[in-house]
Amino acid sequence: MVFYVGYLWVGTIGWRHLWLLAFVLLGVAVVEGILFARYALHPLAKQSNDLERLLKDTLHELNIPIATIKANLSMLKKSLEDPKALKRLDRIDKAADQLLELYKEVDYTIQQNIDRIQKEHFDAARLIAQRIEMLEDLAKGKKVEVELAPLWIEVSKQGFIKVIDNLLSNALKYTPDGGLIKIIAKKGKIVIEDSGIGIDEKDLVRIFERYYRATEQGEGKGIGLDIVKSVCDREGIGIRIHSRKNKGTKVVLDCSKVAL
Repeated sequence: MVFYVGYLWVGTIGWRHLWLLAFVLLGVAVVEGILFARYALHPLAKQSNDLERLLKDTLHELNIPIATIKANLSMLKKSLEDPKALKRLDRIDKAADQLLELYKEVDYTIQQNIDRIQKEHFDAARLIAQRIEMLEDLAKGKKVEVELAPLWIEVSKQGFIKVIDNLLSNALKYTPDGGLIKIIAKKGKIVIEDSGIGIDEKDLVRIFERYYRATEQGEGKGIGLDIVKSVCDREGIGIRIHSRKNKGTKVVLDCSKVAL
């Protein structure tokens, strides 16, 4: 179309004032772009906003049944004495906690996609202690040494939980029974060190690549460390990994830039 109009212009007016034709065509293109964005893309934008609102409303409503379950479990535990019944209640309680974790995970993902992640002020050491307790089933048969001093930071709490959970689960998963895992938080740094299978030096350069797995052991998908690195980069947390094959792995998180 543009070439045809240009051909007609040159055929009738000649090469004079060709810049005027270019200016007119540019104006037409801009107007068409605005109209396209307004009438063609507007329904898509509205649909996206509606979906975002639906997800947020649904997530908000999930809080109510979870809170109800937790409250009633607490009351039932006080009135029951049968060990078997109490054990069943503990299982329900843990399932409710898992639902709450899923809720936080979806909420974090939505905030991440719309770039509205809220930073929180919290004690990283206390949070790490809570996550260790959550992963106690993985720690069975392994020795875990913990040294945690108060470490107040300001980052996305849910993002930080993803980092700690991935690093802790890796250390526990790849350390054999009888092995040692050290977890230290002090002086602005967090160290998670294990005596597991380790990583070959040639694999360390690719360890943060998505879907890359340095070992076939375990059921990992090769995305955990990619998530860890992306969260650390976004939050301003430094990360270093030292490892030797069959000697273990040491991960150091430098939180000095986000410490309070």
